[in-house]
Amino acid sequence: MSQVNTELGRSATATISLNESAVRSLAGVPSGTISMDNLRGKSNVAFTPDGGTSAGSAVLLQDQGVLTATVTIDCSQPAVWTWSGGGDDYYVSVASGGTALSIIFEVSSSVFGGWAFANFTVQGTSGGTSRYWNVELIAEDNS
Repeated sequence: MSQVNTELGRSATATISLNESAVRSLAGVPSGTISMDNLRGKSNVAFTPDGGTSAGSAVLLQDQGVLTATVTIDCSQPAVWTWSGGGDDYYVSVASGGTALSIIFEVSSSVFGGWAFANFTVQGTSGGTSRYWNVELIAEDNS
């Protein structure tokens, strides 16, 4: 039960019951008989937007904007964010290998009449769950 507590973001030693709504929700058993087997392999981790389950099935996230383009990926629990790539005048809120609830990718066009481009491959891992994205950003100064 300590592992279930941890998966739910609680202290491993917190008081817990199989009949709690959070435990039933994690197990996918809204009513009736519930057992530890219903919890085996379950994860309470959710990424928004959800990514691919392997690097080969990475989800493409794109933004194109005037002056600035931004993509944000969130996780329901702290995640380790591993990324590579880059481009022109870009910003990433978390260093590769760092831990946070979310990561922001941004590119800005700081040149009048110019544009900036950035491309990243991203992996987020939390609670044994990993997801993958490709992030493409284009910012243009249309002044």
